[in-house]
Amino acid sequence: MKNKTRKIALVTALAAVTLTSHAGEQRTFEAKVTVKNAFELEKQSDLLFGTIRARADTTGSDTATLVIPADTGKAASVTSTNISNAEISILEAGAPAQFKISGVVPFATLTITDPVETNIVLAGGNPNAAGFTMDTFTYYIETGALSKQDVTGNKIQVDDKGEALFNIGATLKTTTGGTANYLDGSYSGTFTIEVSY
Repeated sequence: MKNKTRKIALVTALAAVTLTSHAGEQRTFEAKVTVKNAFELEKQSDLLFGTIRARADTTGSDTATLVIPADTGKAASVTSTNISNAEISILEAGAPAQFKISGVVPFATLTITDPVETNIVLAGGNPNAAGFTMDTFTYYIETGALSKQDVTGNKIQVDDKGEALFNIGATLKTTTGGTANYLDGSYSGTFTIEVSY
């Protein structure tokens, strides 16, 4: 009988401990997060094709091209499908455009979207004058997770500070079929570069 009483007392004590262990307080809290997908893409310099002598094929389909490499360690190059009809000669060297990326997640990889082909025309000049087109964009990493190399697959990786500096090169090509040839003056066009996560 004594053993039964002790067992009942022990079970009652354990039950009391179990009940008191469930006592507690509740509080509410909020969960917050700030999204910042935007980052800085800042132009450091424009794309310059320099000063050239140019001749267009106004009656046929021959073209001449001038390539400004994205890598400043490489020289510009000129070609022609027929130098007798279309020609570009370099008088003063040009330089690639340069952009700086900042405010990105460290070591993130971004994608560069090529600009569309852009016309380069004589500012305020004869609308019948020959013009140029610009395409075949190339990219070179100056600084970033990897530095001093060509961009492959239009992918660029920023450094541990979330920054990168890259150049843009392109090809300038003479047009055909105009009624007038090139006139002395400044030719220009605008293009849009997009960089995204």
